[in-house]
Amino acid sequence: MAKEFYNKLINYVSVNDTSNANNLLMKEVGRSLVKDKSNFIELLTSSGIAASESMTDMELVDAFVNSLPKNKSLMIGTAFLINNDNKFVSADGGEQISDKGVKVCYNVMYDFFNCGDPNAMEFYNADGIPGASTLGGAASGGVVGAIAGAVSDVAKLGGKISEGQQKKKYGALDALSKKQDAKQQMIQSILAERRAKVEESTKQKETKAKTTKIILIVAGSIVALGIIGFIIYKVKKGKQ
Repeated sequence: MAKEFYNKLINYVSVNDTSNANNLLMKEVGRSLVKDKSNFIELLTSSGIAASESMTDMELVDAFVNSLPKNKSLMIGTAFLINNDNKFVSADGGEQISDKGVKVCYNVMYDFFNCGDPNAMEFYNADGIPGASTLGGAASGGVVGAIAGAVSDVAKLGGKISEGQQKKKYGALDALSKKQDAKQQMIQSILAERRAKVEESTKQKETKAKTTKIILIVAGSIVALGIIGFIIYKVKKGKQ
């Protein structure tokens, strides 16, 4: 699953398709909300956004999307969350989070939401988060594990995003449209995950019902055989 995610990300980044790259990330965030709502709420609250367990999926999505473009802490946390959900097995058999993947995901979200913003560069380089131009160097050393090459390629390609987006900035969607796009991707992902959970629960109930039915049939057969055996025994004993 992780390898599939990184391969898709690589494909989008390699052709400067920031829109689909961000859509991919928003779908991952939607899945994360369904997978662990408490963890998602913690992501919001730790970034200074009011959120609670009583909020609906839609309310949490609104809080997230409305804050993401200008909340550096939330963007960094989201990048980490996505890569945490796509950990891969390292050479020693343990699970590992890709530092390069975190940086690339941050760059994708930044470029999607902030391209063309005159105040963007100050936000972009804050708190040690590297600009896209530095990601190529960060790739040196590689990443161990089954998707080492994939993650390394993502890091190397990260620098291409800003260049491509700057060329297209005058044709970029406005901030509201970008938020709506992100929200749509999250909602679709949430609905798909909820539906999958219901289907899995239904399948488990059906399997349990079939198992129970089989057990009852077998038990009934054993009892019936026992009764028949007892009757035969009594008949034989009566003839003696």
